[in-house]
Amino acid sequence: MESKTTLERVSAAAVVLFALVMCLYHLAATQFLLFEPTLHVVIHVGFALVVTFLGILQLKASKGKTSWLALVLVGVSVVVTVYLFIFRVELSERIISPTDPDVIIGVLAIGAVFLAGILKFGKTLPIVAAALIAYAILGQYLPEPIRTPELEIKDQLIPYLSLGLGTGWGIYGNVVAIVANYLFLLILFGSILEAAGGTRFIIGVGHIAGAKLASGPAAVAVIGSSLLGTVTGSTAANISITGAFTIPLMKKVGYPSKSAAAIEAAASNGGQIMPPMMGVTAFVMAGFTGIPYVQIMIAAIVPALLYYMVLLMYAQIQGRRMRISQVRVQVDRRELLLDAPIFFAPLIVLVTLLLKGYSLMFLAFWSIVSVLVTGLIRKKTRPSLDTLIKGFVRGAKSGSEMGLATALIGIVVTCFSVTGLGIKIPALVEMLSGGFLSIALLITMIASVILGAGVPTVVAYLLVAVTAVPVLLKMGVPLLQAHYFAMFYAAFSHLTPPVAIGVIVASGIAGSRFWPSCWEAMKAAAAGFFLPWAIVYAPVVILRPQNLSFGVIELISCMLGLFGLQAVISNYLMRELSFKEKLTFIIATVSLFATIFTDQYLWLGVGVFLLVIGLISQWIRHTPARALEQAG
Repeated sequence: MESKTTLERVSAAAVVLFALVMCLYHLAATQFLLFEPTLHVVIHVGFALVVTFLGILQLKASKGKTSWLALVLVGVSVVVTVYLFIFRVELSERIISPTDPDVIIGVLAIGAVFLAGILKFGKTLPIVAAALIAYAILGQYLPEPIRTPELEIKDQLIPYLSLGLGTGWGIYGNVVAIVANYLFLLILFGSILEAAGGTRFIIGVGHIAGAKLASGPAAVAVIGSSLLGTVTGSTAANISITGAFTIPLMKKVGYPSKSAAAIEAAASNGGQIMPPMMGVTAFVMAGFTGIPYVQIMIAAIVPALLYYMVLLMYAQIQGRRMRISQVRVQVDRRELLLDAPIFFAPLIVLVTLLLKGYSLMFLAFWSIVSVLVTGLIRKKTRPSLDTLIKGFVRGAKSGSEMGLATALIGIVVTCFSVTGLGIKIPALVEMLSGGFLSIALLITMIASVILGAGVPTVVAYLLVAVTAVPVLLKMGVPLLQAHYFAMFYAAFSHLTPPVAIGVIVASGIAGSRFWPSCWEAMKAAAAGFFLPWAIVYAPVVILRPQNLSFGVIELISCMLGLFGLQAVISNYLMRELSFKEKLTFIIATVSLFATIFTDQYLWLGVGVFLLVIGLISQWIRHTPARALEQAG
């Protein structure tokens, strides 16, 4: 028993040590050119592997077990990283004829990344990567049109996947470089913000709003998660932070467990499209497409506001339907005001540096510094050293997982290139769509949701960006809109079965069943599943109208259409919809959306007319019932 206790202490200390060194290294790399870009990526992946496997070792040790596999993999990760560091020049010279030790190191690197993927975020992505490697090896024996070029495993495939430093391919390629250069720092920023107390202000504002709105604690979830999304953009992190308060509060005032989980999951998931942070996927999009991040951020303002507007409407409807009583949580407004700088200071730094055109590495560093400085000013709320260390360690672990996920994506992208799938799949999508944009969009939507099952959003987005997005571009969809379409559905796959990562976390806190919570979350987040189509057909939504006057019409149609859609899905406004009212709202919603897809003003008139008829009917039925309730 004593040896197990010792192992637990040693592994825990090792995790803290390596995580802190990893964080300090990345922070220093923003200010000084410590190593050339290729070596920086090698070091990042090495740290990510070691921190991940040490974390697994610590977890097993805390349960009284010894994970020899994790211990061996820590050693393998160190050996691989040191070898690549020492022989980087020689490897670039013998890339087409690697030595046996080179090949062994390459195989070990691939194996370590695969095992890390399986142990940390499931089998989905590793299976996809393994299937593509098998296809690259065996595809030469398949018939046309799926036959691949002949590839030598030793001299071509392994170097492509793990030894080609500086080529942009494989585990140490361009995809992982995005994480190594700035995404790791942005993930770290979110963890430090939480540790420094930046979420106190968010929860306080949510409580004030919740005391005034019919949805009560549900409004706390929606408003709190939207504010938190401006600086973290992580679904799981948002749920863990705000859900710990809002879900028990929602259940306490009468929300069913499934509704509490659904509202929190939908609200937190919206953080991925909430400027200025928008989660890591938007930064990957900037790196992948070459579109400046500021443009991507500005384009998301209206979609994010529309999403949260409709989500708040859903919460209000549920609150009225269930006659939720408002819970007035005492908020010390003076303390709230004093906490505000911890939230606003890094947000102002982030936006200011973005608008001035500074690099993402630079702004991530100074955002972290601003959080630490503002968090340490007030003695009363100053975080302890232990709390800050835990924040750094948590950020290093999350950043390591993202690094390893993108390392696997590097394998996938490389296999797409060397096998010719990068050309064949877009051609297949184009053939299946028959040249119709709407069908191509539908295929892209389905692919994004399926590929998003059980993997980080950035993984699903990159897979679709490589396969289906080229078809949309070929059909004339502008670059930003095509990639936004894929990114939105990749993000909202966190709410769709059979995996729905966001719902799993929220339902765990709520104690609700997964499937009912999942369906309810999709109803709450209905706007998120329509907005990508609006982005393509009504570019005014991303502030790029083709015609200003009609752009205003499209925006009005979109807003009213989303209002009607949520009314239909909820089957309630002022009271339960009758059959005739529901039919009226359905036709109104279809007409309003038709305005966007057909560019015909007539549909707007029909939609507005029917929407007004439906609202009048609801008012007529609601007024006598309300008077009767008040009299009773």
